[in-house]
Amino acid sequence: MKLKSFFKRLFLVEEIIERVISPINGEILVFEDFLGNKSMRIGGVSQSGGLVLTIWKKAITETKNLKLEIKNCLILGLGAGGSALLVDKKWPGIKIVGVEIDPLVVGIGQKYFKLEQVSNLKIEITDAFKKKFETPFDLILVDLYLGQSFPAQAEQKEFLEKIKKISKDKGVVIFNRFYWGKYKKQARNFEKILKNYFPKVWSKKTVSNLLIFCSH
Repeated sequence: MKLKSFFKRLFLVEEIIERVISPINGEILVFEDFLGNKSMRIGGVSQSGGLVLTIWKKAITETKNLKLEIKNCLILGLGAGGSALLVDKKWPGIKIVGVEIDPLVVGIGQKYFKLEQVSNLKIEITDAFKKKFETPFDLILVDLYLGQSFPAQAEQKEFLEKIKKISKDKGVVIFNRFYWGKYKKQARNFEKILKNYFPKVWSKKTVSNLLIFCSH
């Protein structure tokens, strides 16, 4: 790192190291602080690194405490791959399918967030709502935000029935929802909707998000 860049990051806390314009997500920014920590933001919201990793660490710890047999995982909204890295570390040898609609986000994950280091990861660049799955999964992570927008399709019967169908009887599904301001009510309403599809639904609050867990 050049000395000028170091001092810039030191006093400004972080610096933009890449800016990409995506036809799907709009402006994508990658930041780096003076310690070398990176984060990706879309729509003014952190999507990878830092806080996002903290959120998914809590989700995975909760899942690990359930003492389930986790052999495969589906991630809808792979993003830059932070959750995939955590899953891979927690369950070595696990097979992961990561679905992401934006190839530019995947590229950023490979360039800055060690996405290529996730073993047994199959990346599919496609729309999660159009994708058909034949294999059931032990663990499903649903993180389908585009910026600050949670798609309405993710709350509809067709999608939720599909998720229920591909979730194993002793598996778990985790939905990530924003949980501040107007988003609090939306997240809690969604939690109520999920109770129509899964017999067991519970939630855990994080600093800024609500993790909603579902199982059969």
